[in-house]
Amino acid sequence: MRSNVSWITAASELLLRLRSDADAWGYRPGDPPAVEPTVLAGLGLRCTGASTNQAASIEAPARAAHWVARMQRPDGSVRLSAELAVPQWATSYALLLWANVDGFAPQGTLAAQWLEQSRGKSFPKTPENPVGHDTTLVGWPWVEGTHSWVEPTAMALVALARIGPNRSPRVTEGARLLADRALSTGGWNYGNSAVFQAILRPQPGPTGLALLALACLGIQDRSVEPALAYLESALPGIRSPQSLCWGILGLSAWNRRPAQATEWLRNAYDALTAEATDDPFGLAHIVLAASEQALDVLGLPVRKEAKSS
Repeated sequence: MRSNVSWITAASELLLRLRSDADAWGYRPGDPPAVEPTVLAGLGLRCTGASTNQAASIEAPARAAHWVARMQRPDGSVRLSAELAVPQWATSYALLLWANVDGFAPQGTLAAQWLEQSRGKSFPKTPENPVGHDTTLVGWPWVEGTHSWVEPTAMALVALARIGPNRSPRVTEGARLLADRALSTGGWNYGNSAVFQAILRPQPGPTGLALLALACLGIQDRSVEPALAYLESALPGIRSPQSLCWGILGLSAWNRRPAQATEWLRNAYDALTAEATDDPFGLAHIVLAASEQALDVLGLPVRKEAKSS
């Protein structure tokens, strides 16, 4: 365990050094700060700071939350960065960070109200439509005025669940959309389930996020078990930080965290540092998924690692 703590501490310290400014992170070194990497880094450091007692790690989430607050628009939505006012899908990420840092209730309330009003575009499904899912269900889009996708829908549900029990019509329909978009073979793709009657391939990132959302809402849908089985099969061969992070957390949310999860994350960290190409976005995912407190910041109880099947 000591060696694991050592590399996680080193990863946290490197993440702190990779800030684009004193408060926030960009996707790559030298990039302008952006909300998504800043939130993920802030949440990851909130977890590791509590275990390592590093003052900088403990302070970083609050500073990140203040920076993100400066990105909030008057309508409650959150811009991607100071340079990009639209689209506003980063609002879910901002709400999740504010829910974990004291003093941001007003910002969180406005963000939640905007999310409740945000709607993906729906339309009647005609016989000639090639997609296999229910196009009338409304979730959340990447870009306002476009069709709903799995990842922004899942993240909106996680964020809204984090601030308290929520069974609003928007949340209920968002959960129905995830159930409808599940692949018959297990897991989720990015948006569709089938095109021209061909079932699409599952992807670990969207699958992990969808499982997290359903767990946060306490929904035991029939899509859960096939998705868990898919991730348990796929993750041993995955080393992409983003896919690995959400895949591991999706399994963990259902008490199926693999015994090798920490080893996989360490391998991803070693590969990232060996390439000598600093990657704060990937590193933020690794730090978040490596922490035993990650489920807590996502609004789920901390659970012990499960044995591999």
